[in-house]
Amino acid sequence: MDYRIEEKQAFKIVCKKKQVNKPQGDTATADISAFWSECTHNGTIDALCKYAKYDNLHGILGICFSGEMADSGFPYGIGAEYNGVPVKDEDFEVVEIPAYTYAVFQCKGKMPDAFKDTYQKICTEFFPQSNYEYGSGIELEVYPSADTQSPDYSCEIWIAVNEKK
Repeated sequence: MDYRIEEKQAFKIVCKKKQVNKPQGDTATADISAFWSECTHNGTIDALCKYAKYDNLHGILGICFSGEMADSGFPYGIGAEYNGVPVKDEDFEVVEIPAYTYAVFQCKGKMPDAFKDTYQKICTEFFPQSNYEYGSGIELEVYPSADTQSPDYSCEIWIAVNEKK
């Protein structure tokens, strides 16, 4: 499986969070897809752009706070790297992401199918065969454009990892 390892210093994101159901089959994917649709249509993503910078991760982010997994689910955010402008929108919060080592995977194809296929390969191929394990419980999806239905769409999945001991 093709991937790269990147060291990333701490950075801040601005996001809107929602609690999504714990994954059971496609449950989390359905909840997350519905959240993206809602944020696209109600102006949330446009509002986020006022607080975004794109010089580091180059896109709108899906943020999985899986380190906060509870029996019922986990927080998921839609956001961007934070540009420092004072946040006036009540639904948004600024979150500091600590420095981590990330395994970065290219994801190509129509969403969410390409995402599900890539993520399954990460779990069944990358982790069992690599020298890495899940790290902090932070996973980032980097979406460089809104054309997610294109069969040629390309995005990245960043997963915080630690070297196996």
